Amino acid sequence: MNSPSWDLFIIIFLAIATGYGFILQKEKAAATLISTYIALVVTTVWGQTVFDILSKQDWFSTNINPFTIKVAIFGLFIVLLSLKGEYISTRAGAVGSTIVLFLYSFLNAGLIISSVIYFMDDIARESLLSQSHVADLIFKFNNWWIALPAIILIVAGFRKRSYTQQPE
Repeated sequence: MNSPSWDLFIIIFLAIATGYGFILQKEKAAATLISTYIALVVTTVWGQTVFDILSKQDWFSTNINPFTIKVAIFGLFIVLLSLKGEYISTRAGAVGSTIVLFLYSFLNAGLIISSVIYFMDDIARESLLSQSHVADLIFKFNNWWIALPAIILIVAGFRKRSYTQQPE
């Protein structure tokens, strides 16, 4: 019997993360998206440095590589910022949109997958991309996964402002 492919794993992750975004609702999904951006920046800047510091410690496992440390930092920051971040208002008057919520959730999942693939070393990345058409497609559009969520956040912010302005 064949083992599940990376394509199946990635598609299931996208579906679960998108569904989870619907459960969270728009403001919390946007907060999670912002958390993912912050985690991406922190991991990109500090991932290798943290690995270098830890690798000099006697208690540090030699089986752990920079990829593992980067994914751990990335995941930790997403979880902590999503749970404890206070940067999106959840006022009752906020206008919700199922399409925007779907976009927040889906693009957040794609950004997470794209970031994890980016953190891999070249050999592991090439191996994954050769085995998974979906991973290859996601990684080819890495710049879009980074830019589109920010564009959607900005557009949705303008849209929200135009709906919530009171006539004078």
